[in-house]
Amino acid sequence: MDPKSMNNELLRQVRTAVETVDSLNATMPYEHFARCVPKEDILKTRKVILTGCGDSYCAGIAARPVYENPGINNVGAVKAEAWRNIEFTRYYDTYRRWWIGEGNDIPLVLGVSISGKVRRVIEAMARTNHYGGVSVAFTDNPESDFAKEAQHVVSLGVPENHPAPCVTSYFGSTFGLMAFGLYHGVARGKMTEEQEREARQALVDYAHAYTPAVMEDLENKMLAITQKWIDAGVDNMDFIGDGADYATAFYGSAKMVESFGGLTTNDDSEDWNHINYFMKNPEKVGTFVVANTTCPSFDRLLETIHTCTVIGRPTVVITDGDASLFPDGVDVITLPKPKYPWANPLMQHIPMDYVAAFWGLIKGIPDFRPDSPVHQLDEGAKRFRESAVVII
Repeated sequence: MDPKSMNNELLRQVRTAVETVDSLNATMPYEHFARCVPKEDILKTRKVILTGCGDSYCAGIAARPVYENPGINNVGAVKAEAWRNIEFTRYYDTYRRWWIGEGNDIPLVLGVSISGKVRRVIEAMARTNHYGGVSVAFTDNPESDFAKEAQHVVSLGVPENHPAPCVTSYFGSTFGLMAFGLYHGVARGKMTEEQEREARQALVDYAHAYTPAVMEDLENKMLAITQKWIDAGVDNMDFIGDGADYATAFYGSAKMVESFGGLTTNDDSEDWNHINYFMKNPEKVGTFVVANTTCPSFDRLLETIHTCTVIGRPTVVITDGDASLFPDGVDVITLPKPKYPWANPLMQHIPMDYVAAFWGLIKGIPDFRPDSPVHQLDEGAKRFRESAVVII
């Protein structure tokens, strides 16, 4: 089967990945962030909290290292945390020890919602404001209730796209948070504007390393793996990643669910050995492991990959390293290596995006289950667009 003969909106968005990054880079220059969030408001705060739901939560996990250690002068910028929306709005610091009073650990809260219609992230902005933090909405809908609730708004300028398990919007959220992280480093005096420009260019150069030849090779490899797994009767998928690479694993699992209703799980390399190791019928559990050589837990990831092979898991390793580093019997997808390791999550989800798209097309399953009456009962997404906002 020739991947060039296969098409849907998800594939189109993956195939235009580099163009999307170029568009976002042009839409969100350094000056854009300086206009949206003044340096003075950043300096009021002493930590960063990134929060969102679904893909937006993944983008926060992916971008967090840029705020903590952008790799410039080996100096960390500030403490940063990525929180699920419900954890931040209903459980984070419920005793309010760090919110109130001069010199306390006042947070800069970066909420993410492309649509701006998700009630929980509106709640995050409202809670931040209520307790004296600085709230920033990252969105593609600057007129939304989410944007209106926030003190500051960063418009992402995501290129127009059609409904799909969205890749374009994830690029927007992830690139936006990463690039803002560099501006944030300048605002705090941790890097110069010249260093910011160099790091941003390195991020864009990394995207451009995904040349047409690289992308064509990935399409061929991932289509072959997809067909091999379908022929082998794979009916579950497991995703493993640590640190910021957990964002890639989590995001990849989400695309399988959205594209064809796949049954998926995700975990880190340590917990996997305690729990998901015991999943039944290992020969039918397709497993993705994100294992970059720069990851502090790379040795543990290697052990985990070895265990996958011993129990007979069909395993794909997504990495910046050479195939010779990994055990025989796994499919190793070696991707371009960025100058700064924090850039990896921007592009490394692409192999899994391809599998999600190809699997749905081969099985004839449309995105978001329009063939399933029960899944169309809430077509307007009232389940998260009309939930009550509560300040705790």
